[in-house]
Amino acid sequence: MLTRRNFNFALLGGASALAAPTIARAAPPALPKLTWATFTPGFVPAFMQHTINRGFDREHGVQLAAPLPYSSLTSYYGDFVAGAFDMCFGSWETFAVRSFGGVPMRYLCGINPGDLLNIVTVSDKIQSLEDLRGKTVAATTTSGTFRLLKGLVQKFYGFDLEKETSIQTVDHPLAGVTLVLADRADAAVTWEPSVTMGMSRNPNLRVLLNMGEAYRKHEGAEMPFLGLAIRQEALDRNPGIEQSLWRIFANGADAMNAEPRKAYEAAASDIGLPPDILIKATESGRLKYRFASMADEADRNAVIRSSRILAEAQGLQRAVDQKFFAI
Repeated sequence: MLTRRNFNFALLGGASALAAPTIARAAPPALPKLTWATFTPGFVPAFMQHTINRGFDREHGVQLAAPLPYSSLTSYYGDFVAGAFDMCFGSWETFAVRSFGGVPMRYLCGINPGDLLNIVTVSDKIQSLEDLRGKTVAATTTSGTFRLLKGLVQKFYGFDLEKETSIQTVDHPLAGVTLVLADRADAAVTWEPSVTMGMSRNPNLRVLLNMGEAYRKHEGAEMPFLGLAIRQEALDRNPGIEQSLWRIFANGADAMNAEPRKAYEAAASDIGLPPDILIKATESGRLKYRFASMADEADRNAVIRSSRILAEAQGLQRAVDQKFFAI
């Protein structure tokens, strides 16, 4: 029942509410933002875009910027060395060479094992590495991938590609395949998706040597190959961020293995080639994702072991040590 007394209390209560200061809600803290770059054409833009599209970065407290696209490996690695972006995707060996040269960076994680890396040919006369003696081999020598493959081939098979063959330098892995298909090179050192792209143009193109298979045969382990490095200043700017990045990229690798078609079709405009090429590369077993955290001792030791093999073959000035890793 509304009485005079209740009515007066109601008026006082309303006046108090109107007089009370408005308390503004504090804005959520901004997420640390990291920049990175990608290399096209290829699968890397799809991996990066799918990781962002699935929201793995924000889920783990980081904002990943849209990756900057590059089509020249020389410019791609050169700009990372110059500090143009925080993280770079590439061969661990390439990052080791830059680190030895004084570039402040750390290797963060592995994403793709060595099955990506191949020597291809169309010649029926080339059935083994020995058959390459005196032949022309196209290779992207500026990427570090050639040094890695060359060192492993020398260690496993005693065959020195630089001494036994004529190396023709190209600036993109697909360019080497193109030279093979045009009969301007006898073989090419290349990696996916260039292998599958070449096979789609000429079914006679075949793999002479798959480095992932060779590594398992000789080492009994997965071959470390492609992964992510991060600039030291980005780590200093965001203490502990490597913990979040490991979770982000582990989720990204799992998602790529679980739904490759969805990822490649969604990134069709970024990967620079038909999604079916990447699906076929996946089905071949050459394109796959295996996250390897450098916080894991076994995964770190796998990279260290590969670096020792390369150093013994004089493809690397020395083996990497614990200071090379973001841990």
